[in-house]
Amino acid sequence: MEIQTIDPTEKSILQEKITRKLSNASDKMPIIQKIQDESNNITDYVVPIGKDSPIINFNSNGVVKMQFENAERNIHRHAIGQFADKFGIPTTYLKNLATGKEQWERDLASNLLNEHSTNNESKRYLLRELNGEVKGVLSDKYRRLNTAEIYAEFFNACVDQGAKLLDCCYDSTRTYIEFILPEVVPVQTQYNGTTYMVFGLRISNSDYGDGALRVQSYSMQVVCLNGMTRDNLIRQVHLGKKLPDNLILSNETYKLDTETQASLVRDIVKSAFDSSYLFNEIQNIEKAGSKLINLDHEVKLLPKLGMRKEEVKSLTDILSDNNPEHGVQGRNTIWKLTQAMTQVGVQTGNTRRKRDIEDIAGKLINKL
Repeated sequence: MEIQTIDPTEKSILQEKITRKLSNASDKMPIIQKIQDESNNITDYVVPIGKDSPIINFNSNGVVKMQFENAERNIHRHAIGQFADKFGIPTTYLKNLATGKEQWERDLASNLLNEHSTNNESKRYLLRELNGEVKGVLSDKYRRLNTAEIYAEFFNACVDQGAKLLDCCYDSTRTYIEFILPEVVPVQTQYNGTTYMVFGLRISNSDYGDGALRVQSYSMQVVCLNGMTRDNLIRQVHLGKKLPDNLILSNETYKLDTETQASLVRDIVKSAFDSSYLFNEIQNIEKAGSKLINLDHEVKLLPKLGMRKEEVKSLTDILSDNNPEHGVQGRNTIWKLTQAMTQVGVQTGNTRRKRDIEDIAGKLINKL
C-alpha cells in the first residue's frame, strides 16, 4: 500500500495545526507528575470485614467515613460503590445516600454499611488509601502494579520511537496518556473523501479497580481533532495470587509484577510504531469509509454500546449538520458515524467521558 501525498499548502496548514496541538502538551507535564506522585503514595491494607472479624466502624460525621487501624478515614464515592457491590447493596442507591446533601441520607448510608459489615460472612479486602481517603475496596487477590513506573516506561519508549506527547488525563480513579507520531497521513475513503490522520498509542490504568491496564492503538483526525481508540494491544486485569496479611511480604511480588508489565509495555510500543501498524490503521479507515449503513438503525443501537440518551441526541444533530469541520462528510458509512460519535465526545467537555466515547466508536470499527 502506498501512502498518498498531500498538496504542499494543505500539508503545511494541517501540520501547523498538529504542531500547535502538540505544543500545548507541555502544559500537561504537571498532570503526569501528579499521576506519578499519587501512584507512589498509595497505602495498602489487607483488612478482614464481617461478623467474625474485628469491628470496622462506619459513621457519617459530615461525610461517610470508616475507622480501622486506629484511624478514621474518608471514603471516596468510587469506594462506596465497591462496598455496595461487595455487600449486596444497590450501588447507585448507596452512592447517592453517601454523598447526599441531607444528614439523614449520610446516616442511612453509614448504618447500612455497619449492618452489612457486622452481619455478613467475614472476608478479606484490600483497602487502598491516599491522603486519608479510602479510594479502592478490592479483592485480596488484586494484583498491585506501580502505575508510575509503567507509565514512565511507556513515555520513554514512545519518545524513543519519535512519538510526541499529545495529551493526558487525570481523574480521581483513572488516568490516561496519549502519544502520536506527528506526521499527517492522508487516507482516501470511498464515500467520505480524504481524511487526514495522525496515529499513536494510549495507555490507561486505575490503581483502584476502575479498569484494567490497557495500551490501545489511537488515531486522530487532524481537521477536527477527533480521537479514537481501536485495538487493545495490552489488556491486563488486576488479578493475581491471594495477598498475605502483612503486605511487606508481598513487596517483592509487587515489584516483579510491575517490572514485567513495564517490560511488556516497552516491547508493545516498539512494535506498534512500525510500518505494518500504520498500514493496518489506514486499511481499517478505508474499510469503514466504504461500508454503507442504515444510519437510523445504527444510531438506535448505540445505547446498547454505552452511549447515553443525551449523547445520542447530540449525535443526530451533528450528523444532520454534516459539517466537514467536525470530521463529518459524505455518505452514511461506519466512518461517518464514528466521527460524529467522537465529535460528541469533544463537545461533552468531560475528558473522561470523551475517552469512553472514543472507545465505543473504536468498537464499531473493530466489528468490520
